[in-house]
Amino acid sequence: MGKDFFKKFTEDTNVKLEMYEDYLMKWLPVFIVPPKPIRNTVNIMDLFCGPGKDEEGTLGSPLIALKVLKEYEGYIFRSPVTVNLYFNDKEQKHIDQLKLNIEEFGYRKDLINIHYSCTDFEELYPTINQLASNSANLLFLDQFGIKYVNQDKFIEICQLSVTDLIFFISSTTFKRFHNDKNINQILNLTSDEIQKEEFYKIHRLVHKAYNSFIPEGHSYGLAPFSIRKGTNVYGLIFGSGHPLGLEKFLDICWLKDETTGEANFDIQGDVKLKEQPSLFATEEAKTLKIAVFQSQLEDAILKGELTSDLQIYIFALNRGFTNKHIKPIISKLKKEKKIDLKYPSFKCGTVWDRKRTPRVVQIIK
Repeated sequence: MGKDFFKKFTEDTNVKLEMYEDYLMKWLPVFIVPPKPIRNTVNIMDLFCGPGKDEEGTLGSPLIALKVLKEYEGYIFRSPVTVNLYFNDKEQKHIDQLKLNIEEFGYRKDLINIHYSCTDFEELYPTINQLASNSANLLFLDQFGIKYVNQDKFIEICQLSVTDLIFFISSTTFKRFHNDKNINQILNLTSDEIQKEEFYKIHRLVHKAYNSFIPEGHSYGLAPFSIRKGTNVYGLIFGSGHPLGLEKFLDICWLKDETTGEANFDIQGDVKLKEQPSLFATEEAKTLKIAVFQSQLEDAILKGELTSDLQIYIFALNRGFTNKHIKPIISKLKKEKKIDLKYPSFKCGTVWDRKRTPRVVQIIK
């Protein structure tokens, strides 16, 4: 950890923290609002928490969590669910400062339980794994570097039920030290595979590697978001065993980046293509991420590969797209009288309801 990290959060850190807050705002109501809770306990686990804010008073992840919980105090008061916050940092000085910052910030001690620890992640992890087994959990692992969320840990976490994961990873480290055996082992990639990837796309490669770690037959969704700082690329990787979690995170990503939904910078030149069309604009448009997806979606529907709104929804989600990218294609195909699809839904809350019969796509010939 850089000794000056908490003096003033940089723009890339603020992006990360904003996305964490946005997801907490969407995640928490799922578990505290329903009259019959999915789980009786909700855990927010921030295991590299730091002191809670920088020296200029900008809120860090622990105080952001408390800020969100304050927004939902009324629901928590009426809910039978127990809410726990777990804050860990291996630096005792950070925990000591965090306690002071939290007391100053204030919170309802009758509604929220806060647990502090000062332990190395490797030692703490078995306890956390046990605590998460019968609860609804959000794990925020804002690690410095790359080493803690390795393949073994990731596999264990993604097999926890009702657990969403957001972890930070310094993707550029893989590029810079591609010859290091430890780097190769973490990503399960060769030095050549890492080296040939363009630096600004390295987080995509990291995401692809983690996606390959998901156990066969296990349903788990991942989404990346690349964050650039100078010549370095860092990133968040989100994981959830439920499509609703992935849908909510992707909504946040597309609000941050309306072109690709995956970066706080122009990750593939899409913006340039849109702003500076050439004589070959039609060909160039094919490289646009959204255009490629929508072309693939239309093709899959007309070939009969996607036969219901549920299948279309899953197809889009697995490729990092949401309802707003699906609807124009469905409208186009219906207007052209190529398909009939009555009252479809491409939102998890409707289409994933087991009591609802998926709406069938009828090809009009």
